Amino acid sequence: MTVVLPLITCKSAGLDLNTTYEAFKTSSGNSFVHETEGQVILNGSRDINLTMDLVLKDIELFDEIAKKNKIPLEISPLINQIFKDGQSKYGPREWSPNIIKRLEDATGISVLAPGFPSEIIDDEEPQEGFEVLPTGLEKNN
Repeated sequence: MTVVLPLITCKSAGLDLNTTYEAFKTSSGNSFVHETEGQVILNGSRDINLTMDLVLKDIELFDEIAKKNKIPLEISPLINQIFKDGQSKYGPREWSPNIIKRLEDATGISVLAPGFPSEIIDDEEPQEGFEVLPTGLEKNN
């Protein structure tokens, strides 16, 4: 969702999407999701090997944990509704970046740009993982 909204908004404002992609990439708004999903959204393949049903499962799990702990979430339940609607329109096994189709269908705007890959290939050498050790858990006396 954080990639979808800026892309369709910039397109509707008449901005070039190649320039928009690069501007976000060099800004504080950049993220791993922007650099990966953004490219396959703009290409049109929307293939990141993650489907709407899996996104919905994760969101629902997150919402359950929040409810159990009495956290009054506002945005997550809305994203849950959006993905349920997307899943009902396009199917549970539709690629998750195709959630943008809800806005494309509603506006008639096509969010595509030339020069982006149809899939993201990780060509980096595998590296050994490491253990994440939390800091700041010591009691202050």
